[in-house]
Amino acid sequence: MTLDLYRGGLQDRSRTWTALHPDERKRRAKEAAALKDPEGLWTLTEAHLTQHAASGVLTSKHTLTSYRAGLRAFLKHADHRAWNILRPSWEDAQDWVGDMLATGRSIATVRVRVAAAAALYKALRWADATEAHPFETVVIPKDRRHGLEKNAPYTEAQVNSALRAAELHPTRSAELHALLLVLAHGGLRIDEALNLKWSDVQLVPPMPGLTVRLGKGRKSRGVPLSPRLRAALMAYRALPRTARHREEFIFPYRTWRGAARHVQPLFADIDGGVFRGFHALRKAMGSRLYAQLGDFAAVAEVLGHADINTTRGYVRIGEERARTAMDSW
Repeated sequence: MTLDLYRGGLQDRSRTWTALHPDERKRRAKEAAALKDPEGLWTLTEAHLTQHAASGVLTSKHTLTSYRAGLRAFLKHADHRAWNILRPSWEDAQDWVGDMLATGRSIATVRVRVAAAAALYKALRWADATEAHPFETVVIPKDRRHGLEKNAPYTEAQVNSALRAAELHPTRSAELHALLLVLAHGGLRIDEALNLKWSDVQLVPPMPGLTVRLGKGRKSRGVPLSPRLRAALMAYRALPRTARHREEFIFPYRTWRGAARHVQPLFADIDGGVFRGFHALRKAMGSRLYAQLGDFAAVAEVLGHADINTTRGYVRIGEERARTAMDSW
């Protein structure tokens, strides 16, 4: 029901632009660009994504949230540099990329922000407000670091430390305990975890598991439950639901930021109190499972990776094998 409302909301919002006469759409788009109006330019971009992007109305909330943040960052830079949005140059776009890298933005963040800005210009061209393609030939360097250097997985000991901290939480003990294990034992992305419903979970033997209905790329997959994860979900389900819960969703958080506010303090005594994000918990599951199976294909299937090379970034095969071999030297 919530997903249907979300899709319906996207479609309805897009009509604020698609229902306009082409001349009026062009006028409004030019006006929003001249004012560097974040809200006006975002609704234009969202309408174009909804109607003309590959995923259309099925574009994920995560993508839209990331693009909206990227668009705001672009407009802030354009305003600071006094750009003419409708007549930018390639040098302007490349200068923005250089500024982001020089101020310490990760290459992944730069790529997302450039994609958001490129989506804006597709929308402006659709509205016939410009013919500019400023990001078509922009160069972004490749990130040569290994996946573990970008964001290392939490170790089993660190996960257990966070679980102990969750058990001491005065009001959300079972909830946080279950969420941590869904991420660290189930290997779900945070958006996948927050979209889980009780109808997606099978707690009864002989094959307890859960189904991710809308994973990345709108793909579904099955995930087995470890005994600890199954026990945590059973304990959490036995508790009465509160007004915070949404329909049949297992967890009450609407966004990853809402979840992070409660999860981050659980890592106060780990890595100097720096929370490395939810993905480090997902990586913990992937690296631990590979250590036991030694099978990238199996791990990729459970994690929902379309490309097995993504899974390879979760472990250092050569280093670990060399370490084992050299133990007897």
